[in-house]
Amino acid sequence: MALKKKTAVVVGNFDGIHLGHLYLLSRLKEEAKKRNLQPLVVSFEPHPVKVLKKSENFCLLSGAEEKREIIGKQLGLDLEILPFTYQLAQTKPEEFIEKILLQKFSAALIIAGYDWRFGKGASGDIKLLKELASRHGCEVIQEKPYRVGGKIVSSSLIRELLKKTRLKEATLYLGHPYWIKRKIQKGRGFASKLGFPTLNFHEVDDLCLPNGVYAVYCDGYPAVANLGYAPTLKGEQRLLEVHILQDGFSISSQPRISFQHFLREEMAFKSVYQLVNQIKKDIQRAKNLLLTD
Repeated sequence: MALKKKTAVVVGNFDGIHLGHLYLLSRLKEEAKKRNLQPLVVSFEPHPVKVLKKSENFCLLSGAEEKREIIGKQLGLDLEILPFTYQLAQTKPEEFIEKILLQKFSAALIIAGYDWRFGKGASGDIKLLKELASRHGCEVIQEKPYRVGGKIVSSSLIRELLKKTRLKEATLYLGHPYWIKRKIQKGRGFASKLGFPTLNFHEVDDLCLPNGVYAVYCDGYPAVANLGYAPTLKGEQRLLEVHILQDGFSISSQPRISFQHFLREEMAFKSVYQLVNQIKKDIQRAKNLLLTD
């Protein structure tokens, strides 16, 4: 990305891009405009926790595609996604600020979240940031946490809500229903044989949502989705299968799937006949819920 002038920079994982992130990004725009600086968002892919393996049960709210959609297309901000490697994780705090933010990205202003840490072992704090930045005439602004209903809005809070399928509460802190974008993949064709053709999506192993059936929108079309292994049909990998609830639709090759309601847990049925009957019930319930939203 070509930087035309000095920048105002904010750094973060931006997993989920919730109301707290949106507040931070609005402040970036505001302060950059005051100083005639180019606003720049710096993020990482994959998420540092995945590389450093600090948690076996860590799940993701969003990936690079969702970040580009919201930060780049919707908010119109320049986004630089750094490949997060073990080597980058060993970068000393001083080197990260001076070589990456100040030299590479020409930062004249750094906007820091209330809990931002940086450098090897997350050893860099706001005190060190201000000290390093001041040596180069770079300004630092630390923002306060963003709260909704007295709670600090954070990605970890939203992850826990999604794990418990508390979709309405997650929507409150995200500012929108939880959604993902994935490329359509070729499936096994079993669902079509049962009379319920589906769009199939891989790369869902890291989703925070538990396996189950959901009422969703797929590129705006009402649909019912199964997240999991389809145990009745002997599935071997976690998939998201989406059945659109109307004839005649046109969607992109990488549609947006927006999760609206949790219908039930995934379960194994004794026969395909029982599975088909349950799918019919799921479809009717999804229709009722989506029509009354």
